[in-house]
Amino acid sequence: MLIGRQEERATIAAALSPQAATASLLLLGEPGVGKTLLLDMTVDDALAAGTRVLRVRGNAAETELAFAGLHQLLLPVLDRADDLPVRQRGALMAAFGLGDDPAPPDPMMMSLAVLTLVSHVASAGRVLLAVDDAQWIDRGSCQVLGFLARRLAGEPIGLLVASRGTRRPEWLDRSVTELVVPALSPAEAEELIGAQPDPPLGSARRRVLETAAGNPLALVELSRSAAREDVLRADGPPPAGLRSGGLHAGGHLPVTDLLERTFAAQVDELPAATRAALLVAAAAEGVGPAGVLAALPPGTDMDVWLPAERAGLVRLHSDRIDFRHPLVRSAIYGAAPFAERRRTHLALAASLDGDPDRRAWQLSAATVEPDAAVSAALEATAMRAFGRGALAEALAGLERSAQLNAAPAEQTRLLTTAAYAGILTGDIDRAEELAAKAASVNEDPAATPWISALTALVEMLMMRMERAFALIAPDTLPDVAQLDEGSSTIVTGIAYHSGSPVQRERALRLLAGRDLTDPTPPHPFHLWDAGVTDPFGKGDLVRSHLPAVTSAPGRAPTENHTLGVLCLILDETETAVSLLREVANPQWEDADAFHAGMTAADLAWANLDRGRWADARLGVERLAGRFLDGVHTHGSARALTVLATLCALTGEPELAVRHATAALAVTEPAGVLGAVVRARRAAGLAATALGDHASAFRHLRTLFDGEGVPVHYHLSCYAVADYAAAAVLVGRAEDASVALEQVTAAVGDGGSVRLRQVLGRARALLSDPAGAGPSFEGALADPAGHRWPFEHAQTWLEYGEWLRRQRRIAEARAALIKAREIFEGLGAVHWSDRAQAELRAAGVTVQSSPRSAFRTLTPQRQRIVRLAAEGLTNREIGERLFLSPRTVGTHLYQAFPVLGVTSRGRLRDVVEPESTD
Repeated sequence: MLIGRQEERATIAAALSPQAATASLLLLGEPGVGKTLLLDMTVDDALAAGTRVLRVRGNAAETELAFAGLHQLLLPVLDRADDLPVRQRGALMAAFGLGDDPAPPDPMMMSLAVLTLVSHVASAGRVLLAVDDAQWIDRGSCQVLGFLARRLAGEPIGLLVASRGTRRPEWLDRSVTELVVPALSPAEAEELIGAQPDPPLGSARRRVLETAAGNPLALVELSRSAAREDVLRADGPPPAGLRSGGLHAGGHLPVTDLLERTFAAQVDELPAATRAALLVAAAAEGVGPAGVLAALPPGTDMDVWLPAERAGLVRLHSDRIDFRHPLVRSAIYGAAPFAERRRTHLALAASLDGDPDRRAWQLSAATVEPDAAVSAALEATAMRAFGRGALAEALAGLERSAQLNAAPAEQTRLLTTAAYAGILTGDIDRAEELAAKAASVNEDPAATPWISALTALVEMLMMRMERAFALIAPDTLPDVAQLDEGSSTIVTGIAYHSGSPVQRERALRLLAGRDLTDPTPPHPFHLWDAGVTDPFGKGDLVRSHLPAVTSAPGRAPTENHTLGVLCLILDETETAVSLLREVANPQWEDADAFHAGMTAADLAWANLDRGRWADARLGVERLAGRFLDGVHTHGSARALTVLATLCALTGEPELAVRHATAALAVTEPAGVLGAVVRARRAAGLAATALGDHASAFRHLRTLFDGEGVPVHYHLSCYAVADYAAAAVLVGRAEDASVALEQVTAAVGDGGSVRLRQVLGRARALLSDPAGAGPSFEGALADPAGHRWPFEHAQTWLEYGEWLRRQRRIAEARAALIKAREIFEGLGAVHWSDRAQAELRAAGVTVQSSPRSAFRTLTPQRQRIVRLAAEGLTNREIGERLFLSPRTVGTHLYQAFPVLGVTSRGRLRDVVEPESTD
C-alpha cells in the first residue's frame, strides 16, 4: 500500500520518460524511507507497459566479489552475448571468469560489451535497468554502471538507482538527476498507521509516531510490534520483548537501530532450525536456497523456511532468497553470537568448493587468528580480481590476506602490493595507511627502500614534496645504483613536479653514472630519469631511443604512463597522447582515478598542446571538480590548472582567474612549482583575454626570478613569449629580454621544434620593430610547428600585426587569415576576435565562419563529429568512443542543424580545417 509519494512518483516518471534527454534517476534516502517500494512500483509500471526490466540488488555479502552485481544484472540476457563482436564478448566473459583468454580483460572493452548487449536487447523494445541497494554493489560493477549512465543519450534505456544515505555515489555522473526520498508528513504517517491491521491507539500511537519520525518502515514495524506485544494497554511495565529493543527502550535510538532490534525480536520467536537457516542466508546473501540448504545440517528440507515466510521476514524463489528489507538481514546477522556466525561461515565455506572466491571470503569471515591457508586463498582471490580488472576488489583481498598472515615478510609483501593497488585506483588515503602498516611490520632491510619509495610516492601525490624527496633520496643514499628503476623514477618525478633546484641537482648527482649511449634501447625508466631531469641537455639522445622503446610490445600500464609523460615533456606530443590514452582514456569511467589523477592531467595537457581542447576538457572536468569540492590531491590540482587554461583560452577568463587562484592557494604553500607555473600562466592568459595587460605581466613575471632565470627549469621556458608580449604592452620589454637570454642559454641547442618556435616568437616581439621580420619568419620556418596550433597561430597573428604596421598589407592579410582560421577552429575566442579586428583594419570584410558553431557542441559531440568527418561509420565511432551506434547516430542527428549541414559529407568542410596549418 502506498501512502503519499505522488510527487516522488511523478518525478521518477518524468526522469525516466522516453522524452528525457538521458533517462536516469538516483533515489537516495535513509533505510526504510521507501526507496525500494518506489523502485518496485516503477518496475511494475514498466513491465505493464511492455518494458524489459533488468534488475540487480546489492548485498553486503558480495561487495568484495568482482563483477558479482553485473553478473546478476545481465544473467537473464547473458545468452545473447554470443551475438557480440568477438573482442567484446571475450572481455565480458573474462570479467565473469568464463573466458579462455588468460590475459586480463580490457575494462573499457568489457564496459562497451555491456552497453552493446543492453542496446541489442533494447532494439526489441525499451529496457529499464533497476539497481537497488547500490551501496553494496561491488566497485567493478559500479564502474560499469557509471559508464552506462553517461551513455544513455539516444538509447531506449532507462536507469533507476537506489542507494542508502543522502550522498551521491562517486561512480555516478553528476548529470544523473537526484531525488532524496523524504520522510512522510505527519498527516501521511497518521494515515499509514491507521491502515495497519491492528493499529496502536492512545499513548502507544503517539510513541510510534514520535519514534518513527515519518519513516514508513518504522511506522509499520513498530505498529506491528505494538499489536503483537499488546502495548496498547501498557501504561505500566512494557512486555519483556520490548524492554531492550522496542518503543520503551531507554534513550533515543536511531531509526535504523530501532528497526534492527524490532526485526531481531521477531526472529527470536521462530523455531531454532528456522533461525539457523536465516543466519546462513544472512551470512551468504546472494546464494540460493539450494546453496543455503547445503550448509545446514543433513536432513534439513525446505519446510524449515515456512515460519519465516509466514512471519513475512523472507520470500523464497527457486533461485534466491529475498529478505523483506536489508535491515532484516543485518538484524539477524548482528544479533547472532560470534561463535554461531563463525560456525555458519565455516559451513558455507565447506559447501562452496566450486566457488573459490566466495569460499575465500567465507573463510575470512570465520577467521580471527593468522591462518596461512586462508591468507593464501584470499591472495589468490585478489589476484583473480586483479586479472579481471577489478582493482578495488583486489586491494581488499590483499589487505585482508595480509591481516591473516603471521609472517612479517609475507605481511610486508602483501601490504606493499595492496598499497600500490591503492595508488593505481586513486585511493591515496588507503595507500598511505597500507604503506605505513608495511613499514611497521617490516623486518627485512632489503624491503625498506621499496616501502620508502611507495610512501614517497603517496607523499608526492598528496603534495608533501619535501617529505617525499627526503624519504626516497636521503642524504645517506650514495648513488642511483641503490635504487631500482621504479624507485629512481619517483625520485626524478618528485624533483620535476617540485621544480626545486636543490632536488634536481641531487637527482642529477645520483644519476651521474647512467650511460644512455649504448645503441641497445635502455629501460623506459632510465629514459625517463634522463629526460625529465635534463630535458634540454639530454633530450635529443632520449628522443633517439623513443621509437624503439615506445613500439616494444608488452609494456605495463605504469611504463606507458612514464613514457607518455616523458614524450609530453620532450614535445613528442602525438606519441604522448597515444601512450597516455592507453591508461587514462577520458571515455573510461575511472580514467581519472589511475595514479590518483596524475595520468588524466598529463593526457589533458597533451591534448591541450596539440589543439584537442574538447578532449582535454573531457579528461579533467570531473577531477577538477573534486579539487573545488575540497579533495586537494596533486592530480586534482593539476587538473584544475588545465581547466583554468582552457577557460582562459575559450572565452571564460573570469572563471579561469578563479580556478587559477584556487589552485595557487594550495600549490604555492605546498611547493608544487610545476602546478604553480601552470596556474600562473593560465592566470596570465586570462588577464590577456580580459585586456588587463598589467595583470598578465605580473603573473607571467613570477615565472622568472629577479635575474630572469626560469623558476621551473623546464615549464617556465614555454611562457617566455607570452611574457614578452605582456612586457612590451606595459613598457617592460627589458625585463623580458633578460629572461629570454636566460632561457636561450638554458635551452642551448636542445630545444624542440615547439620550443624553437616559442623562442623565435619571443625574439621577434622584443626586437627592434624594423628588424623583427626575420625572427618571425624563423619562428614559422619549420612546418612541424603547426603541431602546436595555438602557439603557431599566436605567431601568425603577431606576424600579421607586424606586417600591417610595416604596410605590407597583402602579406598581413594572408598571415591574419591563417591565424584566424586556427583560432576559430580551436575556439580561442579573444585571439580570434583580435585577428578579426586586425583583418578589418587591413581592409578585409570579415564574415562569421561556419566552423564557429562547432565549438558550441559538447566535448563528446565534437569528438563524434570529428570522427564522422574522417569517414568512420557509426559502429566504428562507437567502438572508438565506447558508445553504441544508436547513440552515435543521435549525436550526429542533433549536431547537423547546429552546424548547418544536412549530410555527413559536409562535415569535412566544418571540421577538417581545425587540424590543419
